[in-house]
Amino acid sequence: MWELRADLLSSTSPAFVSQQISLLRANSELPILFTVRTVSQGGKFPDEMAVEALELLQLAVEAGCDYVDVETSWPVEAVDKLRQNKADTILVASWTDPTGAIRLEDAVLQEKYIQAEKIGDIVMLSILATTEYDSHELALFLRDHRQKHHKPLIAMGLGTHGQLSRVVSPVSFITHALLPGAGAPGQMSLAQIQQSMHLLGQLPARNFFIFGNNIAHSLSPTLHNTAFTELGLPHHYSIHETFAVDEGVREIMSRPDFGGASVTFPHKLQIGQFLQTESAVARLIGAVNTVLVRTGKDGSRQLVGDNTDWLGIKSCIEVNWPDGGTVTARAAIVIGAGGASRAACYAVQQLGVKTLYMINRTRAKAEALAEDFPALTFVHYSSFAEFPAAGADPAPSIIVGCVPADDFVEEDIPSAMFAAVENGVLVEMAYRPLETALMKRGKRFNGWKITRGVDVLKEQAYHQFHMWTGRRAPKRVMAQAVDAKVG
Repeated sequence: MWELRADLLSSTSPAFVSQQISLLRANSELPILFTVRTVSQGGKFPDEMAVEALELLQLAVEAGCDYVDVETSWPVEAVDKLRQNKADTILVASWTDPTGAIRLEDAVLQEKYIQAEKIGDIVMLSILATTEYDSHELALFLRDHRQKHHKPLIAMGLGTHGQLSRVVSPVSFITHALLPGAGAPGQMSLAQIQQSMHLLGQLPARNFFIFGNNIAHSLSPTLHNTAFTELGLPHHYSIHETFAVDEGVREIMSRPDFGGASVTFPHKLQIGQFLQTESAVARLIGAVNTVLVRTGKDGSRQLVGDNTDWLGIKSCIEVNWPDGGTVTARAAIVIGAGGASRAACYAVQQLGVKTLYMINRTRAKAEALAEDFPALTFVHYSSFAEFPAAGADPAPSIIVGCVPADDFVEEDIPSAMFAAVENGVLVEMAYRPLETALMKRGKRFNGWKITRGVDVLKEQAYHQFHMWTGRRAPKRVMAQAVDAKVG
């Protein structure tokens, strides 16, 4: 989640703070923890402006912030008002000692806990750690709390000596290189936290792979190893090139340190023989491009097949949709009826498209595909030449190319595919060349956004990364690394 530290903002006027909440809401789906700390509480807000600080807390509650930090030192009547008006907001009752004078065994700490427990839905205690032993004491404090109390407790040590507590705590407050400074003494970055967790044995290293044939120049290692490094994860992603899904692949997936895999041509259909189960989406699309390691309810290890190709296509359409709004396409064109086109059909179906124009030589393959997507009304054309010169009705505003780039030249592609709508999105699945005939034709129509095969690769990789690690992919650095490689 985001912690919005109002006392560290360049302005603490209600209008400015309200604007910051709105900006976070507009640009992120993450929940918000709203915090105001006075100087005596270890923050920057003037102690003599307690009334103004409480007004900001009330503003946060009224703005619907998911969590609001309430220091136990605030006046009881003000805190009671917040509790009465909080609606769905969760109150985090906190007590902070930035002086280093309070020890864990002191009776005052227990008193502060009892006071906070009466106020908040969650209790948070922060003390300045003065020796390396304080973090160990905090860990024991948390363990004892879980045995005796029912409310969640966050307990951490401030300062350098408290950094270990930030690593082993179930909840950690982190800083980021883009911030002007840490929000509290001893705050670490996410990468530092995860590197430390690995050294402590809490985050074992895992090996990830891409399985396929003729994949020596795959960009997937660049994507995922960049992400692992950025987030401080101890994992590694490698190429395993093999002509078929053989015993070597099975042996790799049986290793204890196997974390997951990407699967590419021609193994997406063969990999299923070594999996325990497949997702409903992978079964519908008829291909597995992602292998996940999951633990069953009985503790057993399961290899699960999934598909992120459709998510890559869907994300490319959403990211490039005109004006950044919700996709409103009524019709789409899919070129080809192979495995990639099945992912394309599912992607546009999930976006609410009703009519799908399929351009494919073999009618039988198109009809077989149509049977699996009854929510789509299929219209089949056996070649570009059959596409109506006046354009189709409803007009397509999405085009997905799912055939090799050398299957046709630019002159084969009718302008009517693009001309019927002012704005649209073209998704090219082919990687090479970097500009295909389909892309060249689309670029002649200024309202159309063009995405490359490498863009689909990036978008689906973001979803793979999240499935494997439970972490949101660091998209910016992943994209930069790949773009630097492909030019």
